[in-house]
Amino acid sequence: MFKVQSSMYKYLSPLISHRSFLTSYSFLLFCFLLFATLPSIAQTEKPPLPKSMQTEAPGVKKKPKFTTGGGFGFQFGAYFNTIEVSPQVGVYATPWLHVVANAQYSYMWRRSYYNSHVWGLGIALEPIIIKKIVTHVGYEFSQLHFKWLDGSPKQVENFHYVVLGGGYKQYISQRIYFQALILFNIPLNQPTIQNYYYNYYPFFRVGIGVDL
Repeated sequence: MFKVQSSMYKYLSPLISHRSFLTSYSFLLFCFLLFATLPSIAQTEKPPLPKSMQTEAPGVKKKPKFTTGGGFGFQFGAYFNTIEVSPQVGVYATPWLHVVANAQYSYMWRRSYYNSHVWGLGIALEPIIIKKIVTHVGYEFSQLHFKWLDGSPKQVENFHYVVLGGGYKQYISQRIYFQALILFNIPLNQPTIQNYYYNYYPFFRVGIGVDL
């Protein structure tokens, strides 16, 4: 019996050794392939693009990408101070061109001289020039309710502007962005209200937007 077992081991031992060799070789090959593919896996894990920059899957009809949001503005000069609240909506005509429409309410004053309430509407194009730099080209209509504090009658006047400027746009997340603009008003009609200096200083507008 011992001789039979010895004989069987004599014939099976090469097979056992060969099987162990194949197992070890297969394990080493698996480890090599795993470590070889790790760099390519890491390279494919890129941060998600902002929603406005994403493209639709092939065969899927493209849908407009809307935005909503708002912000506040401010303007300070030698003769007045202004603060503004401005909700807005928009749509991306292309991934690099944002079309926005907004409404504004502003309060303008000079201590001991006058105060005024301003309501307005506007529409603008905001092309992205380079990665985070945007320009602003638009039209705004405003109605000014102006009151001198010396008891003079209140005056109401309409204004039309071309608004030019630019600024910085930064995505906080995939959908939410922060934007800051410096704008200049170019009047299309001349004001008749005495000492009205609204047009002569830059206007700052900052806000938060959400891609839908």
